[in-house]
Amino acid sequence: MKVETAKLSGYCFGVKRALELTSTILDKYKNKNINVYSIGEIIHNKGVIENLRSKGLKVVESVEEIKPGSIFIVRSHGLSPQLIEKIKSRKVKIIDTACPFVKRAQSKAKMLSKRGYHLVIIGNKKHPEVMSEMEYADKDNLSVIETPQELLLIGRKDRIGVIMQTTQIKENAKAIIGGLLDRANEILVENTICNITEKRQKITSELASRVDIMIIVGGKNSANTTHLAQIAKKHNPCTYHIEKCSEIDISWFKPGMSAGISGGASTPQEDIKSVRDYLESLDI
Repeated sequence: MKVETAKLSGYCFGVKRALELTSTILDKYKNKNINVYSIGEIIHNKGVIENLRSKGLKVVESVEEIKPGSIFIVRSHGLSPQLIEKIKSRKVKIIDTACPFVKRAQSKAKMLSKRGYHLVIIGNKKHPEVMSEMEYADKDNLSVIETPQELLLIGRKDRIGVIMQTTQIKENAKAIIGGLLDRANEILVENTICNITEKRQKITSELASRVDIMIIVGGKNSANTTHLAQIAKKHNPCTYHIEKCSEIDISWFKPGMSAGISGGASTPQEDIKSVRDYLESLDI
């Protein structure tokens, strides 16, 4: 079987940075009886998080679970300033692994809100990144929408400022921004989509268009990986989103097929390689 892997598949620099910082801290303190915590997962990949847990990372859900005198790691998706202040009150050392693109989006949210714009965040309001960005805004002057259909939730405003979840699909964002034009006298758009995310989406769509079957590898709780699968499926209905090689079903394939592989920003290279090796081993 002819197999092609999309360029830029696997860890982006933000994820790589977060994991390197986390691994360094875990190695440094593993024999010093000092706990290392994060609130929520550092990145959205089950296998990677299980590995970090095995090295000593304690993933918790509340500040109260953090023991004073510990090390605390801010996840790659960022945290709200209010939550960070609460964490500081626990007298811990804070290591910030938040993605620079996320921090930029947070900064833009704060700026637009301070200037009096009704802030519109294009993204999933239940995603930790968006939740952190929401905390930089005026809650009484904020809307979070994920699809053009949700534009109905926004009434007429004088001034609207827009930011986007860093892993947003560009075409979706453009459709929403177009719909906002009828809802304000002034619109200021800050493109906070990660440029590597844009490139990865474009490369994946092009690959999906020229192969018979497309395999997207990465966490199903990962926004950027899920968006890759959605984009690929638009160009190739025969697209499958898997987290690990064992999920591949031989019935998906027919003789003479060509296959494409793309991985999300939080997908380890070894996961992508194992899928490629398996596909190339198939006697089809």
